[in-house]
Amino acid sequence: MREAELLKHATCSLCSKKIGHTGMPLFWRVTVERFGIDLRAVRRQDGLAQMLGNTVLAAVMGPAEDMAQPVMDPVALTVCEACAMSPVSLPIAIALERTT
Repeated sequence: MREAELLKHATCSLCSKKIGHTGMPLFWRVTVERFGIDLRAVRRQDGLAQMLGNTVLAAVMGPAEDMAQPVMDPVALTVCEACAMSPVSLPIAIALERTT
């Protein structure tokens, strides 16, 4: 990671402190993606499985289409060591709101 990219990750997405505040020169970059299930694709696959009477056979014989679609672009969160080890975690949705 070069300097320009490191500067983008200089602040923790959860606690808003600088990543070095723990005294350790380590941090986490977590990529978050959100997906929605394609119910029509799931129903088609389930119908094929019911028709054939075997889910494994339906998986082989089916069109192998995507069962879930992304509903947002991936977001990279920066997490300091203190937040990464904290037993009280912040919900992902709230952390994503703080980054936008």
